[in-house]
Amino acid sequence: MNDTIHVKDIVEKGLGSIGKIKILKALAEEKKLLTVYGLHKKTHLKREDIKRNLAELIKIEWVIEQKISNSLYSINRENKYVQRLVLFFYEIGYINNI
Repeated sequence: MNDTIHVKDIVEKGLGSIGKIKILKALAEEKKLLTVYGLHKKTHLKREDIKRNLAELIKIEWVIEQKISNSLYSINRENKYVQRLVLFFYEIGYINNI
């Protein structure tokens, strides 16, 4: 993570829209990698919105992109912000497993 980016900026970028929250929820609930199509099915967001939000989440290292035959995405469980956010989601009942 770039140390010049302030915590406030990271959090605001990461939680800046309902779409990002839905994407983070979908990825946090999955143990496997998801495609944009898989995220679309789970979140019901438009594909272009998913792609835009993913780009921002990848930039702040909350989501990891792996390019195999397609681009596949997972939540970055090693990121300290993501760890706390996923725990928060679980504790309030927003997700069922961590």
